[in-house]
Amino acid sequence: MSSTQNKGLEAIADTQMTDISKEFFFEGMLLPVNVYLRINPGSYLIIGKKGDKASFAQLHSYNNPNVNAYVYHSDKPTLIQYVQDLTTKVLHQKNVPEAVKVKFISGLAEEGLDSLAKSGFTSVSQLQKVSELIVQMAQTQAPFDEIFKVMVDLPASEAKHGMTSCMICMLLCEEMQVKLPAAQEKIAMACLLHDVGLKHLPKSIFEKPRHLWSADEMMAFEQHPIVGVEMLRDIKDIPSDVLLMISEHHENSLGTGFPKRIRDVKISPLGKILILGNYFSNLLFSATGKPYTPDEAIQYIEDIMGQPFNKQAFIGLKNIVNKKYLADKKA
Repeated sequence: MSSTQNKGLEAIADTQMTDISKEFFFEGMLLPVNVYLRINPGSYLIIGKKGDKASFAQLHSYNNPNVNAYVYHSDKPTLIQYVQDLTTKVLHQKNVPEAVKVKFISGLAEEGLDSLAKSGFTSVSQLQKVSELIVQMAQTQAPFDEIFKVMVDLPASEAKHGMTSCMICMLLCEEMQVKLPAAQEKIAMACLLHDVGLKHLPKSIFEKPRHLWSADEMMAFEQHPIVGVEMLRDIKDIPSDVLLMISEHHENSLGTGFPKRIRDVKISPLGKILILGNYFSNLLFSATGKPYTPDEAIQYIEDIMGQPFNKQAFIGLKNIVNKKYLADKKA
């Protein structure tokens, strides 16, 4: 990077920078990283330095809806974590401003987008589209107020997994022509909350590989979908369809899943999408083993597992992965 040039402009290679949603920034928040506006290719204007208080509202260029904020690519994880920590503290207070809730979901969505983009699952433009849809739901749908209260107490890894599963399932809905907004909203809620039952399991279970679990530990784990439903049952704004999907999220078409071991014909239509999206997300971002690439995950499901998921949903998932492969090959 060259030294500051004309009126705060800096010459920075575009490959070093990444755009960031303006939803991340509170007026008056201490900035954990430098923040820029992109003026021209390779030319950036610094609008806030690390350690300064954010004061962007009066900047004409910043308020232009066609102008994005930028940070160094290496600084993005620091910013995301900082905003999540900040909003988590505020979300524990009463009468939380709507903007804070949106920032919490925006932070998770941005982190999920970044992780899925790095995995090579699909194009950044497609991920941005579903990210914006999820944030829009959070702004407009009443049940998301209750979802905030639950998600703020989840471990960061579980909240992130819920978001990556949600984004995968939103893309599956698009591929499978599930376009009814009510259906998309329900599956988004179920994705974000599907693992809340894990909260009541001893941490010691997750500190060792699954093949070392005792019979009692395995039984406790296999009950977490039902435990999650019981935790959420008294929240009036969460539809019964969402609770059903949460209870089903570890079932499969062959009837070898858990906790009820039901087959495809008895699994709810949207539950079939969540089941696959959840498992695919686990393969891409394995916490206990080597993460799979999208192609490797598809091959593993087909060749090793024998494809135990709903056929239509799996075809949709393969189509998404194949479209990305063909686009990359063409490029």
